[in-house]
Order: sequence, then structure tokens, then C-alpha cells
Amino acid sequence: MKVERRAQGATRRSILQLLRRHGQMSAVELSAALDIGAVGIRQHLTALEREGLVYICGLRRNVGRPAHLYALTERAEAFFPKHYERLVCELIESVASVGGEAAIGAVLEQRRKTLSAELAPQLSGKPRAAQVAALAERLADQGYMCECEQLDNGDLIMAQYNCPFDCVARRYPQMCDQELRLYEELLATPIERDMTIAEGGHCCRYRIPA
Repeated sequence: MKVERRAQGATRRSILQLLRRHGQMSAVELSAALDIGAVGIRQHLTALEREGLVYICGLRRNVGRPAHLYALTERAEAFFPKHYERLVCELIESVASVGGEAAIGAVLEQRRKTLSAELAPQLSGKPRAAQVAALAERLADQGYMCECEQLDNGDLIMAQYNCPFDCVARRYPQMCDQELRLYEELLATPIERDMTIAEGGHCCRYRIPA
């Protein structure tokens, strides 16, 4: 059973890779490319549709029956490496080589101001707990794996179990400093941070007063 599941997984990865290369393909074209029967390919495509990884994007009208064309969804992009973190590190290093530490500070400060202007309206007018929940939800959307909980005394704990910029934060602690300043500005209160991923912790953890 495990061997069969591995084989199915390998076939579905191959289908995703072919669609990534060619953009749109029919079941018959995928069948020919992978040397697998069209019935089997359609079963895999149905499973991939159910998982939200492919969708029917059109019809190809040839002689005979029209053929459905399949393409990748946005969700499928997660299966292909992007190396954004490496690019960000290289860009920050280029900024440092041109303008030194001051230039890095200016870039990260501008990023903080931009994020603050974007997020502040979403938190405005809400009680503290609702503000933290809304902030955690937005950070989770950005890949931070962010969660929050309220303690018995009313204080809130916001924990981030993933850092989308871990590579940068480990080299340039200014990024962590700007993140803390951003949250303090948005919530209009001093915040205690007792752990960071960049310093070896299993999460970045913030204690926010009630």
C-alpha cells in the first residue's frame, strides 16, 4: 500500500511538473508524456482537482471529442522552489556594499513605515485583544505561522513559529528590531519579546499588555 501511495505521489508530481513547463495540457497529452493510460491520468487529475492544485482552464477542439485543458492553480506554486529568501539576502548585501549599515537601516525603516500605514487602518478602533488577533491573522497570511492567546491576567502572547526572512534576520538583527517597533506602533504599547528564531528559539514570542 505504501509503495502504491509513493507511486501515485510521484505520478502526480510529474503531472504538476509537466503543467508547469507547458502551461496547459490535456489528459491525452499527459498520458503520452508519462506513458500512462488516459483513464489513470484522469483519475490523478481528478485527485489533483480535489486538492485544489489543478483546474480545467479550457477546451481544445480537434477532430472528434473536445479535450479539456488542465493548468496549475496558484496553490500549486507552493510545490516549486522560489528562493525568495536568498534573493532578499543578496539584495540587502548589495545595499550594505553601497551604503553601509546606515543604508540597511534606512531600507528596513521604510519597510516598517509602509507596513504600518497599510496595517493601521485594519486595527483602528478595535479593543486590544481584537487588534492582536487581527495582526496575528495578517502575519499568518504572510507565512509567519502566527498564533495568539490571552492569559488569565488579560495579557496577550503572540507567537510566530516561522520567519519568512530567517536568513536576513540572522545576518541583520535590525530586521527583528524593526518588527518589534512595528508591533509597538500598531498596538500603541511597549511589548516584551523574550524569544526569537534568529537567536535560536523555536519561535518569536511577544508579550503584549492588556
